[in-house]
Amino acid sequence: MKCPSCNTENNDSAKFCKKCGTALNNNTINHENMIKSMSKDKSDNTTKIIIVALIIVAIVLAGVFIYLQTSGHNDSQAQNASASQNTTANPDKTATPSSQPEKTAQSTGSMKILGGSFSTGSADADKTYASIYVGKQNSGKSVIVQIWYSRDGNTLNNGNMVPASVHSDGYLYISSADAYKYYPDHATINLYDSSSNLMDSQSVSLSPSAGTQTF
Repeated sequence: MKCPSCNTENNDSAKFCKKCGTALNNNTINHENMIKSMSKDKSDNTTKIIIVALIIVAIVLAGVFIYLQTSGHNDSQAQNASASQNTTANPDKTATPSSQPEKTAQSTGSMKILGGSFSTGSADADKTYASIYVGKQNSGKSVIVQIWYSRDGNTLNNGNMVPASVHSDGYLYISSADAYKYYPDHATINLYDSSSNLMDSQSVSLSPSAGTQTF
């Protein structure tokens, strides 16, 4: 404890200053102790405030990190869903080969296939004959006829383009160029004008057997 008069250091239990004899007041001790206590409390409070602030900052940073992670995951899911919908809405289409010939020109519609019949002999080696009715009003007109024959989806001939004239009865009579190993079960008739413009086309299902079948 210091003397208030001469500032000499004395024992805490001394009642008088050992140098000047000034009476030492215990309140001085209490005052010094109080200052030390207040200083310590202030330091402790500052430390607590710093710790609390660090905890708050850590919580905020953790929340921001979680939000960014969740947002990125949701965006990824949305993109995948959009891609899936686009894939479902626009699937790739692979063309399936067909045994039937494609139309090589736009139909003019000036002459129509109205009916007819197909005939085959009793043997596989017999040719197939087609009678195609286009109407008596077309008698004498020149046309081109193409007939594709097939069996079980496999073509039996080359689909030759055959020039022909409409008979007075309104029919076109066309025989196959060759005999086939199997009876045909399907025929596709393409009817062209003399300039090779497609006028009409018709598919006919046949019974794979001998005889005459109308359509």
